[in-house]
Amino acid sequence: MIQTKHSFLVFFAVLLLAGSVLADMSVKSVLPIAARKAPDSNEFLKNAVFVGSAACVDCHPKEHEKWSGTWHANMLRKISPEIVVADFNNLEITYKDVEVLDANKQKMKISPSIKLKKEGETFFLTLMDKDNDANNQTYNLAYVLGGNWEQQFEAQVGSTLYPTPMRWVVGDKQWRLKPFSEIWWIADGTPDGRPRTPEEMQPNQGSDAKCDGCHSTGLKTVKAKNIWTLPERDAGLGIDCEKCHGPGSMHVELNTRESIINSIRLNALQQDQVCGQCHSRVTNKIESDLSYPLDFLPGKTDLQQRVEFWTYSTKPANFWPNEYANKNRQQYNDAQKANHFRAGVSCTSCHTSHAPTRMEAGLRISSDGICKACHTAASKMYEKSPMAMAGVTCTDCHMAKIANRAGSTQKAKEHWDVSSHTFNVVMPYIAESYKMRSSCEACHAGEAGTKYGLMMVERQNEVQKKIEEISALIQKKQKSKNILKTKDNLNAVLLDGSTGAHNYTKSMELLSTSSKALTGK
Repeated sequence: MIQTKHSFLVFFAVLLLAGSVLADMSVKSVLPIAARKAPDSNEFLKNAVFVGSAACVDCHPKEHEKWSGTWHANMLRKISPEIVVADFNNLEITYKDVEVLDANKQKMKISPSIKLKKEGETFFLTLMDKDNDANNQTYNLAYVLGGNWEQQFEAQVGSTLYPTPMRWVVGDKQWRLKPFSEIWWIADGTPDGRPRTPEEMQPNQGSDAKCDGCHSTGLKTVKAKNIWTLPERDAGLGIDCEKCHGPGSMHVELNTRESIINSIRLNALQQDQVCGQCHSRVTNKIESDLSYPLDFLPGKTDLQQRVEFWTYSTKPANFWPNEYANKNRQQYNDAQKANHFRAGVSCTSCHTSHAPTRMEAGLRISSDGICKACHTAASKMYEKSPMAMAGVTCTDCHMAKIANRAGSTQKAKEHWDVSSHTFNVVMPYIAESYKMRSSCEACHAGEAGTKYGLMMVERQNEVQKKIEEISALIQKKQKSKNILKTKDNLNAVLLDGSTGAHNYTKSMELLSTSSKALTGK
């Protein structure tokens, strides 16, 4: 049995995106985005340099105000008490069975401890060596990353910033049980190992190399003695206007449409790669220390030439065996497997960076509303089905939360908090074969999920058999006076595309009515 794929709707979705549907979503377009000629960012942005989002305020006050309230704008900030939601009340955390290297680069397991405290407006991290406190290392925390799902921190070690071991899970109001980063310790034969000295820290594991190419804008790294540094750290903290529109110096000077990138003038692939430069897990092909592309500008379509995308075979911890993402920030990895991607439906068809709030993933309208705007036949079929009446929406199944960003805490072992972007329903029998989470498990866990999954497959097979029966009858009864109504009923089921999964009862009623109209029984 093949999983549900809205193949009949893809063509209509692309046409609708060009018309009134997206006009209602505040997107103006003349051609379907898949058909647009790709503008050349080299021409648009020739000789332009980054000037910072403050340069955009005077001419674009409404857009700037909306963007300022998003998590993009607030992704990376200088630390201050008003934005820290994590507990720094003289707290000690011990991590168990952390795998680190010893002096001979052999893997060993240790149970290291850290202490967190706040003095005035300064936050401190101390890495402890309980059998020899002379080895303790204390650092000031300099930057805060995020704060919606989790809150992470960067510490200053010499001239380099590093992601700290601890990560605060906002929903649980607790720290993760396992460290986010193990680069801080070295095994020395004792149960807790010892903290690395500043000189022993690995510069190629710093935030500038591994993190902040995506958490800041206009980052220009300098590599000297294998150390990546950011000369002007405060130039573009967070994902600001120029991350998506390109460096703005020419636009500020000329004030012309041609001197800046506007995503509405980009084709689907260009739009997706603007998002994909960060919403993916990659290794830079030129500088393998880096986990992001260098010098990628909006309008370009050469992301694949700049970076190596992670896969299950190269990074199995980040993917299920069928290559679906099981970790956060891999939406572009997922989307390339979707019918939406092939049909020219881009990320910005559904999302906007000018969202008025930090929640709801920057959606233009409600997720259910976005689906229904294009998938009209499926929406009509799904109405008043048992799942619809129970409040189950399109994205609950087609974008099920089968991935996670938050690690385990004392409160919760697992956090399934990231939506799949393949848009394919992972049926229980598929999930079982890949040892992964199914789309049904949020509501029907364990044996219940397997039971309902098998029942749905049986019903889909029944509907498919009925479709084939009606199709054969139509070929034989072309002169029947009921032929048009029969075809309408069949088309309603076919255009739905789910083979009865959306509404088994209604699908069978339509097909049975057609059969009766042609055979009289």
